[in-house]
Amino acid sequence: MRIALATTVAASRSKVYDVLRSTEGQKAFWTTDCELDDHHGRFSFAEAPVDLIVSISRVAEELVRMKVDSGFPNWNGSTWEWALSSDPESSNETSVQFRHYDFESGYTEPQLAYSAQSWAMILDRLARYVKSGVPEPYFTNDGGSN
Repeated sequence: MRIALATTVAASRSKVYDVLRSTEGQKAFWTTDCELDDHHGRFSFAEAPVDLIVSISRVAEELVRMKVDSGFPNWNGSTWEWALSSDPESSNETSVQFRHYDFESGYTEPQLAYSAQSWAMILDRLARYVKSGVPEPYFTNDGGSN
């Protein structure tokens, strides 16, 4: 099972890449409680019993990939990635293809559907943040989602 989503972001590939690879960027559109370095990341959610701990790999201005080392039930070993490509007709637009795959065998179709819905809203937050520069995280430290 896998989730695949895509959107076009009104910004250059380098700008989108910088948001995706940084703690500040991730806090602006996904969760306010996270830390990233060049190789590892931690994502926390007030309502979740565990943090997501990930290994990070990147290809400059093309890909940010995060593989779950530990975290949510049935997410261990899964990977999500943000693949970036330029719009050939506009240097100020970037295609973002999001994928999340390799869930454990116990992950059910309804769980996948709820995850896909959340990721779609998070992807929308990314696009809005990159365009406006105004942070609008999906999850905040108060335990809620917007």
